[in-house]
Amino acid sequence: MKRLNFPPAANAFPALLIALASSVMMTCTIAQAAEEPTLKLRSALSLVPESVMTTADPMPVVFLDIGALSKAYDGALSAKALGRMRFVQQIRPLEALTTDGGKSWTDKAGVPFDEISYFTSFGSNETNITYWGLANAVGATKLLDTLKQKKFDAVSASPLILANGKPGAINLANRDPNNPWSGLMGRTSAVMALDSVVAQASAPELLTELNKSKTSVETNKAVAVALSGLDSSISETNSHIIQAGVFTPLMGVPAADPAFLLDAKKSFAELSADLEKQFTPGETGLPVYAGGIVADLDTGGSSTLAVSLAYGSCEDAEKALSALQSRWEEGMATPASVTVKKVYAAQDGCAAVAHFTTNAGEPDAFTEVLTNYLQRGFNVLQIGLAP
Repeated sequence: MKRLNFPPAANAFPALLIALASSVMMTCTIAQAAEEPTLKLRSALSLVPESVMTTADPMPVVFLDIGALSKAYDGALSAKALGRMRFVQQIRPLEALTTDGGKSWTDKAGVPFDEISYFTSFGSNETNITYWGLANAVGATKLLDTLKQKKFDAVSASPLILANGKPGAINLANRDPNNPWSGLMGRTSAVMALDSVVAQASAPELLTELNKSKTSVETNKAVAVALSGLDSSISETNSHIIQAGVFTPLMGVPAADPAFLLDAKKSFAELSADLEKQFTPGETGLPVYAGGIVADLDTGGSSTLAVSLAYGSCEDAEKALSALQSRWEEGMATPASVTVKKVYAAQDGCAAVAHFTTNAGEPDAFTEVLTNYLQRGFNVLQIGLAP
């Protein structure tokens, strides 16, 4: 499951998010209060370039909160915690946990696993970048100093970038399945500190591009509205985000002619009209959304899937709430209790938020949604002609 391996899109896909963002919503300003349930997720997204939202990947950013996972299972490397992780193949260093369960992690990685706050990964295949979120900038600097003793050499002085091989290279002589910096294929890792984060990529040039970005995923208009929806709904349930994925409208577009995405100058209404032409009469789904977030929540002993969809129209958000509930009941194999909520985002639109909780012993809803999508099964997030 590499970057969720969604079906390849036509070259026109990057135009979609630009058009939707400019047509659907205005700039969103959200308070960064410490009590926000999405605070750590926001911190991670604030360092991810907004440009990833214009790629062909339907879910361009994934996130795993190591601290929350550890609290839920009395240790992030317990068998149950390892079994909860759903983005192991997207977050490159986590592949090192699949062989020995992290027994040699501290020695190989240079930092204890429980000192890592979170991982965030974006980009696909050769362009993938993973952030190791640490407690502070001192922790990030300390990790780089440790890596200098583990066959990492400086390849750039300003910014300081270290690497353990040639850019983008695979060196089987360096293969070590338990080492998150080389892995099963001996892939090169280039690393750079960004405040409290250590960024890992396969080549230094991918890291230098990070300093050129002026906007982030956190401030993306659709993502900002989706985050506000999560903050509101999670606060009411006293739950915590274990892992999450940020997705674009491509998540809800079936394998059809993507020509409607070509013109970035089209208004939202025009894009919606073109999208409707892709469906046969009677085909059902959600109203066209600008983006969203799926999150796996720990609710104190049980697992809940949270879906937050961003809409410029609060009327469409209202329609989406009933559609989400009915689509789950009609198409998903595992029964779930469903709660829905519409969250106003000032002048920016509304978030349609739904929580799906399955019974103990049943497949968790977060896993079921991702698995169904990968296997081309029922897609609860599909965009349709009418809800």
